[in-house]
Amino acid sequence: MDALYKSELEKITEGHIFYSFENKEAYLNNLISFILSGIENQHQILIIESMRYLPIVRATIDKLVSVEHQSTIRVVNNYEYYLSSGDFNTYTILTHFANDLSLLKKENSSIRTWAHVEWASSEPDAQLLMDFELSSDDFVLEERMLSVCAYSTKHLTSNLSVALEQSHKYVMTDETLSVSTLYKNEH
Repeated sequence: MDALYKSELEKITEGHIFYSFENKEAYLNNLISFILSGIENQHQILIIESMRYLPIVRATIDKLVSVEHQSTIRVVNNYEYYLSSGDFNTYTILTHFANDLSLLKKENSSIRTWAHVEWASSEPDAQLLMDFELSSDDFVLEERMLSVCAYSTKHLTSNLSVALEQSHKYVMTDETLSVSTLYKNEH
């Protein structure tokens, strides 16, 4: 990841980001940069991550983050969010999200979230996904928080990508970050 890109990601302190990733190493570097930037900005941090990457993320946090700052980070398994009550159950996702955020909320502290989004079916309903992400976008805007929704390009169709770009102010790849030209939130 080049320094210009990294500094651009670190400048954003609130907003909703759609991250379409291809490379595991770049993905993990971006996630760690997101965490370290959050600590620097004195944010509470929620990481919703895949079982495949949880051991790496936790080990890296243990290595790079002081014990004092580790208390500002909550790392959870994304299975609880996206698969435990069936494939992509919006009610379950939002309930888990609200519960985890309530554990992090402290008076006058900002929150940032990173969610590695996955589903069991071969392809989720694009409209259902967009409705969910638009609800999430409203919540992110209302709470004035920073939220990254990370999706593997292996699982994205062009319809899903368009729906995600319409429901996120920013679009990110392993190497770029830009404002979405398709963003549709009227707030």
